[in-house]
Amino acid sequence: MSQPTLGFWKLTFAITTGIWLGCLAVAVTAWLIWPNLPPAVVTRLAQPSAGTPASHLPARSNEEMFQQYLQRQQATQEQQNRQIEKSEQEKRFSGAPCQFWLQQYQANPTEGNQRKMDGYCG
Repeated sequence: MSQPTLGFWKLTFAITTGIWLGCLAVAVTAWLIWPNLPPAVVTRLAQPSAGTPASHLPARSNEEMFQQYLQRQQATQEQQNRQIEKSEQEKRFSGAPCQFWLQQYQANPTEGNQRKMDGYCG
C-alpha cells in the first residue's frame, strides 16, 4: 500500500503559483476598485501618513508642553472635585436625617430646628 507522494519540485511550484495568483488577485481588485473610491478617501490615501518626521511639526519647548500638561491636569482635577462635591451634597440632601430636620423646620421654623437642618443637610 503506497501513498501518493508529491515531489519536492511539484510542491514548490504549486505553492509559488498560489502565491503569485493571490498577489495577482489583490492587484486586479485594487485596480478595479481605485476609480470607484470617493475623492476624500483617494486624497487621504495620497497624503503622507501620520508618521511624518517631527521636523514638520511646529517647534514647542518642553516648558510650554509641560505647562499645558499641568493646566490639563488641574482642569481635570477641578472637574473631578466638583463631581465629588455634587455627589456628596446629593447624598446629604437625600438622607433620612436631612429630610426629617427639613420637615421639622418647615413645620416649626425655629432657630434650633434651623441649626439641626443646617447640621444634617450641610
